[in-house]
Amino acid sequence: MIIFGWGHQTIKIFGPTFSYHCSHCDNEEYWVLTRCITWFTVFFIPIIPYSFKYFLSCPICQYGITPDNQQVEQIKPIAEVNQLLISKKITEIEYRAKIAQLENGESSSVEGKIIKEKSSSISGKNKFCSKCGFMAAKDMKFCGNCGVKIFD
Repeated sequence: MIIFGWGHQTIKIFGPTFSYHCSHCDNEEYWVLTRCITWFTVFFIPIIPYSFKYFLSCPICQYGITPDNQQVEQIKPIAEVNQLLISKKITEIEYRAKIAQLENGESSSVEGKIIKEKSSSISGKNKFCSKCGFMAAKDMKFCGNCGVKIFD
């Protein structure tokens, strides 16, 4: 007898990316980049990942956007460097050097481009579960994937 399943999820929070004024909760906060991987399991052991989702969300109300792969590759290094500074693994001087290096390697204002391209999505249409990353409908009170209460 082989026991298999799917739907096991692992979530990685890359860290804060850029400060943005959320139109839903009316707060100015650093939006967080998160990755959610869904796995096929055998005997409750994750074996094969079959779904990768990235999302940027407001840390207060969990409303946000789903960036495309190119945008994720641009903002992931920024989120990782910000997280290193927050966890005190690098100093302020090292942080500034890494940010300057990232800005020289990329075109100007990554976050400005993402916000301009996705401004219609940020208007409050997307809301994500804070536990599993499931995109929930605006009127949902509980996550349809994991059952956690979704705050307004």
